[in-house]
Amino acid sequence: MAKIRYAKGPVIYLYDRDNLKTKKKQLLWGDWLRIGDDINADWSEIRWGINTFAIKKKDYQEQRLLEMIFLDVGQGDGCILTTPHAGNQEKIMLVDAGIGDNMKGYLEYRFRDFKKKFKFHAAIATHPDSDHYRGFQKVFENEQISFQHVYHNGLMERTGADLLGPVEDGFLTDIRASRSAAKKLYSNKDVRGGKWFPQLMWTALNSDRFDDVSMLSTEHCQKEDGRSWMPGFGPSDHKSFTIEVLGPVVEKAPNGKKGLRTFAKTMTAKAMDNGKTKNGHSVILRLQYHDFSVLFGGDLNTPAEHFLMRHYGNDGEAPTTMAESNEMIEKARSLFNADMMKCCHHGASDVTDEFLEATAPAAYVVSSGDEESHVHPRPDLLGLLGKKGRGARPLVLCTEILRSSREKESPELRKKLDKLVKQIATESDAEKKKALEKERSDVLDDVFKRNVGVYGAINLRTDGESAVIAFRREKPRGVSRWFYYELVKDINDVFQVKNDHAH
Repeated sequence: MAKIRYAKGPVIYLYDRDNLKTKKKQLLWGDWLRIGDDINADWSEIRWGINTFAIKKKDYQEQRLLEMIFLDVGQGDGCILTTPHAGNQEKIMLVDAGIGDNMKGYLEYRFRDFKKKFKFHAAIATHPDSDHYRGFQKVFENEQISFQHVYHNGLMERTGADLLGPVEDGFLTDIRASRSAAKKLYSNKDVRGGKWFPQLMWTALNSDRFDDVSMLSTEHCQKEDGRSWMPGFGPSDHKSFTIEVLGPVVEKAPNGKKGLRTFAKTMTAKAMDNGKTKNGHSVILRLQYHDFSVLFGGDLNTPAEHFLMRHYGNDGEAPTTMAESNEMIEKARSLFNADMMKCCHHGASDVTDEFLEATAPAAYVVSSGDEESHVHPRPDLLGLLGKKGRGARPLVLCTEILRSSREKESPELRKKLDKLVKQIATESDAEKKKALEKERSDVLDDVFKRNVGVYGAINLRTDGESAVIAFRREKPRGVSRWFYYELVKDINDVFQVKNDHAH
């Protein structure tokens, strides 16, 4: 009977079953393995698809890892997060999904078209910007997929003059935290209009495949030890793995109502800017697994970062001296400091030095697109990240820079895929249907594994004591396909990039 194990790291190899000196495949730390019978005292068989290879016994382990795939979704964000828990305790979450079909396609590749119904733990739409949530639409429409939770930041876009709802005393107080409140708003077709975000929420709100649709914020969360946690991921739930909610920050407006403050286009302007406000109230998460931490920065901007630093570091007040500013940054650092950070707003230069000094990660992930007009990531921002990051050589990994292949498949390939889907649906012969499904799988493999999951996707694997950040080579070197960096603790137990990265 096969045993389920995981590859040791940073990388290991599978070998020819009949020639144990010949390497056949390279695997990344944490890759899922199906181990067969022993070959001898040092080797085991391993089943990989329809093939059987050999693996050194010292190259696999029983421990699961925390895994994140920062997917190349083009312009936008999209991350697949798999918790380190085994069996029924495993949780898979999607943190944003880009604007196009890349997330849907990659999920179908990875989970093989969801032939059996699959339930994700959570879909987290960090804020109502289409390059973060639009990719969820086709995922939500798939009848084979369900979610325990759909989380949002409480700002419900609507048709009309008030895009985010009415403003009272500088606050948006018409936030929709519960499923019933959101459904009440969007039951009016005129409010939904033709906008994409209401369409997405309406899909989730009206399906029994979504157990919970609700706001995730510092107020709408699990309170424990005076802090805010994603429900089910506080210190009392999983001591070694927690998810803290740092934003959006719900406050009491002057009129006594609870809401989210508005942000202006510049620090001196007074009128609310819709983009700055909905971006500035992104769901901000900080994950901690043993000693390793990851911060999801959403689309934070300058006014939002100023607010968060003062809220967490200086009782909401602006510092008046350099000493107060340094003290504020140091206090905020206790919450925002991370070993790896999903960079804010795709590498826009609308950031503050104080926020970067408080976070100071050893590695940044910048998720941005190719065919867009924003010039993301901005060259000056990349220089600033290198300057403010931890250590002599902090990593700045960009999905756009790491992919030089096409983002989408050719029209011919799409036609071929559509034709195969129709043939499978009408084919009655079991053997022919099986062959067609195999051909479709190969086409999906080419489309999404290569274009989306290979070039541009950034993989994080960690056991909480060390970490590997890896991406695929554009052209394998022999059987070596992974290029990776290790993050290891220094003598002060602080994670640093290991200089002798792999080639």
